[in-house]
Amino acid sequence: MRIKYLFLLILSLFFINPVFSASEKKVIKVAISNKNGFEYTNVKMLSKTPISIISMSQSGSNAQIGVIEPEKIIEVKIKDTLYYIYVENDLKFEKLSEPLLFSSNSEIEILDLNKKGTPAKYKGMIEIRSSKNNATFNLINVVDMQNYLRGVVSNEMPVSFGLEALKAQAVAARNYATNANMNPNYDLVDSTAAQVYYGVNSYRDISDKAVSETMGIYALYKEKPIMAQYFSTSGGITDDWDDVFGNGTPSDTHPYLKARYDKEGQKPLVTEDDVKKFYSSMEGGIDTNSPKYRWSFEFTREELENILHTTLQQQSKAGLVSPSYDGDIKLEGLKEIKPIKRTQSGKITELEIVAKTGTYKIKKELGIRRVLKKNNAILPSANFFIETVGEEKNVNKEKETGLIALFSTFDDETYPKIFKFTGGGFGHGVGMSQFGAYNLAKAGKKYPEILKHYYTDIDISTHPLTVLYNEYNVWYKTDFYFDKNSYKNAYLYINNHKGTSEFPFKINDLEFNSTREISGNKVVKIDITQYLKNGINTVNFAPLTHENKGKYVIYRVEFN
Repeated sequence: MRIKYLFLLILSLFFINPVFSASEKKVIKVAISNKNGFEYTNVKMLSKTPISIISMSQSGSNAQIGVIEPEKIIEVKIKDTLYYIYVENDLKFEKLSEPLLFSSNSEIEILDLNKKGTPAKYKGMIEIRSSKNNATFNLINVVDMQNYLRGVVSNEMPVSFGLEALKAQAVAARNYATNANMNPNYDLVDSTAAQVYYGVNSYRDISDKAVSETMGIYALYKEKPIMAQYFSTSGGITDDWDDVFGNGTPSDTHPYLKARYDKEGQKPLVTEDDVKKFYSSMEGGIDTNSPKYRWSFEFTREELENILHTTLQQQSKAGLVSPSYDGDIKLEGLKEIKPIKRTQSGKITELEIVAKTGTYKIKKELGIRRVLKKNNAILPSANFFIETVGEEKNVNKEKETGLIALFSTFDDETYPKIFKFTGGGFGHGVGMSQFGAYNLAKAGKKYPEILKHYYTDIDISTHPLTVLYNEYNVWYKTDFYFDKNSYKNAYLYINNHKGTSEFPFKINDLEFNSTREISGNKVVKIDITQYLKNGINTVNFAPLTHENKGKYVIYRVEFN
């Protein structure tokens, strides 16, 4: 067991430690949800092989708490910030400090927790860490990147979309996970707040194949993995990050997340007439087979007033409604819903609601979609135009009687009877359209072409790896899958701006030891296509010599 613990420790230091900031993240920590969120007071688990329990707050021989026999139910409870472990209802270990790690050579099943309708099972290890209030804990799956993606891809994209679309999804999901850092306890959650992850329950042959055949592959912009946003359906035009999510500061910009037009010659939707014409037509997109390519919803005025009474309060608490709506004076006499600001795709990012009882502005596309719910579901997108149908007099429905009625004034204004919303697309609209990826794949495009269609000026590459001096003579290793049907060439890029005099490396089993002749260049580009095979390939770099201590080189493999 000590060997396994040391192996995990090496992984955490080598791949997660910020000293190796240009290293590939190979281990992912995912918070597992239950029906109440991500907080637990107790959990039960078992495995077909022995489960080793490790206290990560201890070191050396004290780290290993014990080994539990196969098929024995382990229950962990928290009380007064300390942990108690029961085996088959008998207390085995008590007053343990967090974090605790549970490791098995086979899957670990979490009892009383279902994912996709069956008991939840996970590869890798289960970690328990106290949450902020110390009265509950987070249940975390510590898992390698490939098995994490196997638990994600089939949830984020239908497997019926085919291998090439699923490969594009696998790369996007790998990029997303690489950039994630949601909480001090974990990188990601398993819900739609990040990427939907159901562990072993999500493994499917074709999505597993997509993950394995993109192993080690990333989308890079200026040699850094992009934040690969994706969503269901564009409706014909995607949007700039800056317009949808940006806060206007130079640091909050993503040049690779730019508006993309499916139809050649398409112009931005500038006017309300542009928006109405575009979203009234089925033309202009490559994801037309999506059920949400075009859509419409109708509300009666009274229905919408009741919905807004609830949703405006909710989004006021999120800071997205101005002035804040507390519901003390119920919204009545809804007159108009008016777009104030739109993006290139016609997406509304600021909306005004005008009623007799007040005028409110809602910010952000998600805030707008959440305010305008239908059948308790948010609108598919904020790409829509509004029409009204019919008029009726507003009603001050509380009619008074007696002498007071003689002095009552009645509202003679007219208000719309029906509000109709017509739009297109599903999701936030930034990055890759999944239905678009599906249709590009059907048209014969390979996954690199799909990614480059949606992400501007990217390179398809392995993760850059920084090579340093280390006294343990540990080589640096990059594994990746090469498919000659997807690429024509592969190039090894070596960044040697620090003037390192020698950096021996290997491509598979072929050694390149005489590197002094190329070390004078700041950037070295070597065509290595001939040295690669279909399938998994490896590039290894030796640690720098003592002569080059304090310097570094960065390498990666780019595919074209």
